[in-house]
Amino acid sequence: MNDLNLDISRDVLFGIAQLALDKVEGISPNTPPVRMGEILTGRRAKGISVEQEDGNVNISLTVRVQYGQVIPDLAKAAQKAIRESISSMTGLKVNTVDVTVVAIDLPEELAISG
Repeated sequence: MNDLNLDISRDVLFGIAQLALDKVEGISPNTPPVRMGEILTGRRAKGISVEQEDGNVNISLTVRVQYGQVIPDLAKAAQKAIRESISSMTGLKVNTVDVTVVAIDLPEELAISG
């Protein structure tokens, strides 16, 4: 039997998670303000954190949701989409997909003008 020794980078897992999250309507990763270190290194935090250990993956999301959406339903949909995408594309087990909602995006007509 031929054993496959495969190492999948965190950047690939990040990309899969980001594409899966993009398919869930009403939710998006939160992009924090740029920090000096991110400018110098070219690596920017994008609301998705990936940790991988011994074939297991843990994902943490920091997201924004659109006003009027049911937050628990969106969180479950995001968890399911990411878990299924990573598992089916890589064969890795996704232990957790933690979702933290940090903002609600208001439509222009509800936004408070300054």
